[in-house]
Amino acid sequence: MKKSESPLSGRLWKWLAVLCLAAFLAVWYMPHSEEISWSGMAVEYRMDDMDFAEDHETVIAGTYTWNRAGKRTFEGDFWIDGLELEPGTRARLTSEPGADQFYDSAGQPRTTPVCGVIQSPDGQGAVALLWDGYTAEDKHVSAFLEEGRRFICIALSREDAMDLVDILKQQIMGT
Repeated sequence: MKKSESPLSGRLWKWLAVLCLAAFLAVWYMPHSEEISWSGMAVEYRMDDMDFAEDHETVIAGTYTWNRAGKRTFEGDFWIDGLELEPGTRARLTSEPGADQFYDSAGQPRTTPVCGVIQSPDGQGAVALLWDGYTAEDKHVSAFLEEGRRFICIALSREDAMDLVDILKQQIMGT
């Protein structure tokens, strides 16, 4: 004799499966965060001058948030000596091209010599791409990126950073 299954129990199993899938997706895409505090020397390099290397004292401290879908955000202090960034400069850096934003110590948006920032795949360093030309006169800022020749390695070697520079240029320029 065969046991009959009621229609209610079949629906119950379907709803249970849907709820399990929803719970899995919620956990999978849930944002994770960690506090970052790094200070030290970062090195500026040029693509068109292999002998050029200039040290910059750097402070990066804030909250790094990510999820498994690839969305990444850093919010916090971002200061690099020698780049017209005053101490107290804040940044909101994202994994979306062109969405990076810098703020002065009063919280007002501002344009900086930093064109964009990209983190290394292992999360242990970053590259800051600098505008090829940047001038700030009487509250008028002019900046342009043609070749992306200048970049700063933050806890990375020049060799490790060069591929990241190319990726960041492509994201910013849309090529």
